[in-house]
Amino acid sequence: MTAEKIRQLLEQTLAKGRVARTGQGKRRVLIDVDAGDIKESVLAVLQCERRRFVTIVAVDNGLDIELLYNFSLDGVLVTLRASVRKETGAIDTIAQIVPGAEFVEKEVSELFGIEFVGHLRRANLVLPDDWPTTKRPMRKPLVGEIFPQARMSVENLLSGGASIRVGPSSLLKREKAGLPRVPPLASANDDQLKEFKDLVVRTGFDKRAGFDWGKGKLRYR
Repeated sequence: MTAEKIRQLLEQTLAKGRVARTGQGKRRVLIDVDAGDIKESVLAVLQCERRRFVTIVAVDNGLDIELLYNFSLDGVLVTLRASVRKETGAIDTIAQIVPGAEFVEKEVSELFGIEFVGHLRRANLVLPDDWPTTKRPMRKPLVGEIFPQARMSVENLLSGGASIRVGPSSLLKREKAGLPRVPPLASANDDQLKEFKDLVVRTGFDKRAGFDWGKGKLRYR
């Protein structure tokens, strides 16, 4: 079976219409899935004939831990890529449906600090039993692409359309002085601000910067 046929098959099977794409080379397929859908996605892969679990690779990109679930399907390397936020640090185990994943999940858990929910093995596999749980050898600090001097400005720009935050007291003072409540450098027009935020999301800048829209802040300092 070719990589393209496997891609089409998985697109039909995966939850929420996940789009698969062929990777570098003719015998690779890469699929992005939500961490919450990993079990269902793995089950979809296991429905294919001549499938074999290969391994799980963990990559710390600063903000999140990327988990690459690799399978061989009829000689084609299929990778399910799921990102786990470091603040959450948890994803369902697949050891019950893929027994070969038990040891590699435990290794990733010890080295990167990811919790595989439902994993039954408690004893350490790689690290000494008395190794402190707060120290993970392969885990980087929680940090994104924005350098420290620009973080406050990026937060203000993404949350309010101004590189310098205008607090409530400053708004009142400007109003009493007969000035516009919002400085000209800010995007006071709601439609323009929405257009700007949509552009940030479409380009993926918010994810690369590590901006939390719910809190209106970067995920790190």
